[in-house]
Amino acid sequence: MATKTVQRCEANGISVIVAGAGVGGLTTALECWRKGCDVRIFERTREALTSGDSFTIGPTALDAFKNWPFLQQRTREISYHHMIAYHHITGERFAGPLEVTQLVSTSVNNRQFHRHSRPKFHAMLSEQLAQVGIQVEYGKAVVDYAEDAESGKGSVVLEDGSGHQADLVVAADGVKGRSWGLVAGQPVPARSSGNAIYRVAYPVGLALADPAVAERFPLREDGRSVIELWIGSGMNAFFWRNQDEMQWLVQHEDSQDRDTPSSGSAKESWSHRVSPEEVIKYVATIPGWPEIGTRVIRTTPPDQLVHWKLMWRDPQPKWTSPAGRVVQLGDAAHTFLPSSGNGGTQAMEDAISLAACLAMAGSKENVPDAIRMHNLLRFERVSCLQAFGVLNRQKNTSERKQDGSDAKQKQVHIGRWILEHDPEQYVVDNYEKALECLRDGGEWENTNIPPGLVYRPWTIDGLLEAQAKGEPTVLDGDWD
Repeated sequence: MATKTVQRCEANGISVIVAGAGVGGLTTALECWRKGCDVRIFERTREALTSGDSFTIGPTALDAFKNWPFLQQRTREISYHHMIAYHHITGERFAGPLEVTQLVSTSVNNRQFHRHSRPKFHAMLSEQLAQVGIQVEYGKAVVDYAEDAESGKGSVVLEDGSGHQADLVVAADGVKGRSWGLVAGQPVPARSSGNAIYRVAYPVGLALADPAVAERFPLREDGRSVIELWIGSGMNAFFWRNQDEMQWLVQHEDSQDRDTPSSGSAKESWSHRVSPEEVIKYVATIPGWPEIGTRVIRTTPPDQLVHWKLMWRDPQPKWTSPAGRVVQLGDAAHTFLPSSGNGGTQAMEDAISLAACLAMAGSKENVPDAIRMHNLLRFERVSCLQAFGVLNRQKNTSERKQDGSDAKQKQVHIGRWILEHDPEQYVVDNYEKALECLRDGGEWENTNIPPGLVYRPWTIDGLLEAQAKGEPTVLDGDWD
């Protein structure tokens, strides 16, 4: 059937509850609806997201918008086709501005990267949901998950005490969701990465009111913007003046043992706000930090600056409940460091894969098979990209040579296996084969990871130690 030019599959009788209305949850609702499921979305916050900075959504996720004409058109209208430049922590440029495609493997053709405003992207997905008749149910926090194997239902309990059932419950409610008790028995242990990040976005006019900032951060003659990445020892900064906003972040070492103004004050929470004065005191301790960086920080409105603690969680191979009626998705299943540039993209890939698996399963009785196949087909790819983020974090907090001669070596490099994956087609091509392989007791081999890689389970500590010793790691294989 067609609904506002979207082609929907025949109804399959599968009911789905999605807990969490972030990018992953909203995309899950859309894709499950398109595949013929009945969908409800519960979200803990009282209203839609209206704040936040920006993120990169890769082509492997945006390709799915070919099935959604409104989304395909709207994402072109709201995306930023930016460039990137690399700077020493003194503000002196050593490479760029570069097209983002210059950071991509030369074996990849015509794959574009665009930056998106989080609030605008979120609003776009919400509008598409409304167009197909699905409304996010705000102010409904999920506080517990359960399932009943005999009835074939997953269920949630809301904060108001009400209970709700569906053939599948998707826990897309982030790192602090309550699904881990059912899936793994306890939350995934988290520990500090040793870093935290100040981050903020605000109307560009506030920044341009300072003439020095306006002069230092103009748009290019063609109207495009340039992201400046400033790289120092153990820290980095990011400044981006675009057509609508000024965005900046400062990533720094974070430890209560360090005697700096920034140490120990960060929390893993988007609601944890601090004063710009705290950052100004911190950057004053950085040798060579330029006055223009401080002037940008001074233009930041009060009560908008987030101080986010970067936490490490080892990869968790199991995202499904014992009876196969609850599945974790996005950050609830796998967290990413910002240096991966992949958190939003992988949440959307999850959504596309899960909906495709449900379509392959075909009925509510086969939902447990669907989510187990989704988990099997996705985990190794996601795990490799989590490791990629650890590697990029090291690159982005290592000082460069003053002459910039190591610029190319230090730049993030994005390979073909990352960019030319189609999560929906991968399910169509592999679902039945993978299911048969597992039923026969075989070992399934994924092909959506770097060519030549033999996947090895890893931990953060083990990865860093092996890298230091030059031993084989999950980062081996043809990442180009």
